[in-house]
Amino acid sequence: MNKKLLLAGLAGILSLATACKKDDPSPKPTPTPTPQPGFTIEAKTTDLLQFDTVRLSAQGAKADAKLSWVINGKEVAEGKDYAFTQPRVGRYQVSLVDKTSGEKVSKDFSVTGRFTSGAFLLNEGNFGNETGTLTYIDASKQFVLDSAYIRVNGTKLGNVCQDMTFANGKVYILSQNGPRNGGEGLLTIADAKTLEKHKVINDATLAKDQPTHIAVVHSRIYLRGNKGIYRGTEEGSFKLIPGTEKANKLRMVTIGELVIATTSTKKLLVIQDEEVKKTLTLPEGTISGIDLAPNGHLWLSYFKPSTIAKVSVSASEIKILDKHELDQSITSVGSLGWNVTSSSAFFAQGNKIYFTGQTSIIYRHDFSTGETKEIVDVQTIDKQAKMYYNSLGIDPKTGHIYYASFDDWGTYKKNVTLVLDHDGKVLLKREHVNAFPAGFYFIP
Repeated sequence: MNKKLLLAGLAGILSLATACKKDDPSPKPTPTPTPQPGFTIEAKTTDLLQFDTVRLSAQGAKADAKLSWVINGKEVAEGKDYAFTQPRVGRYQVSLVDKTSGEKVSKDFSVTGRFTSGAFLLNEGNFGNETGTLTYIDASKQFVLDSAYIRVNGTKLGNVCQDMTFANGKVYILSQNGPRNGGEGLLTIADAKTLEKHKVINDATLAKDQPTHIAVVHSRIYLRGNKGIYRGTEEGSFKLIPGTEKANKLRMVTIGELVIATTSTKKLLVIQDEEVKKTLTLPEGTISGIDLAPNGHLWLSYFKPSTIAKVSVSASEIKILDKHELDQSITSVGSLGWNVTSSSAFFAQGNKIYFTGQTSIIYRHDFSTGETKEIVDVQTIDKQAKMYYNSLGIDPKTGHIYYASFDDWGTYKKNVTLVLDHDGKVLLKREHVNAFPAGFYFIP
């Protein structure tokens, strides 16, 4: 009995083992490894700013290889070397393909925003046959990029650019004649770090009033035109603010929620939202410039007599705190009128006020000590610096002096743009990157 059970059990085990063996899949063949390309992409870095250039090279490629460079699926060049540069931010896959063998290698690159420090020089351009342009200057890197907006977006700014400002992580660029000469519009709004276009506003009614200056507070956009100051938003709907009818063709400034503007009737206007909250009429002189002063105050220049004043400003009170009368003209000399300078007759860093009197000589007035000093005559640096035309700017962070000038009205393409230290020593010099300057604008 036990032998029969034992034999039956062994037969069952053998039967189960045989069945399991039949169910086992056939052993998988060992895969043949994919052959690796015999070449690689060599690059010093894969992280770049816009317009940086990195040299790429094929290492280990055969002499008879027919190499092709491909960026995000698009063939861009042939050969063993390639200069990689991009005007727009993003991630880029760069592939190197041997068309003879079909071998391919790839490397990923990241391009981020360049325009995070330094300054822009806004240029009006020639009224008759050009549009405005934007020159980017990073003196710390000795980097200058002319026509920066066009290079990023492939489209042109408006004709006769006048003013610009930073707000809301964007840059707002105003032109007087909008789409003339192939320009794209009256007001161009772009990302402040990348210059990539956000929106273009064209308003035919507003364009007729030839707007010249801009200020932005939150969503509110203020534009100064011949009839006064308009208030609107990125959606349009610009309306004239009562009491601003004589607004100067001169840069406005913002302090908190307030917009401060000047008038041709010797007035200082404090605007909040859609209303002139406070007005100060100067007891003497004609206003020629405006800039921010320390502690939320304001610098104001006027002439006859030539004066710099420190002003306290709020929605309820405007008060002149102190003033210095200067021996040098802070407005103009010779045949030039002060209204040629539509940016400002002076620029400040802290308590130091820089001005030229629209000459080639740069002066610095120290409001703390009352001393005025000649810094440099820019014509000793470059003889092409003959015309003063919104030429001066001061970096509020570094105190470096920026100056852009040209030879003459008919020879404006002979021009020079300079960055100088506090004592007038040249830090950077470039030719052919300005065209009727509208002013310098420093990245906050």
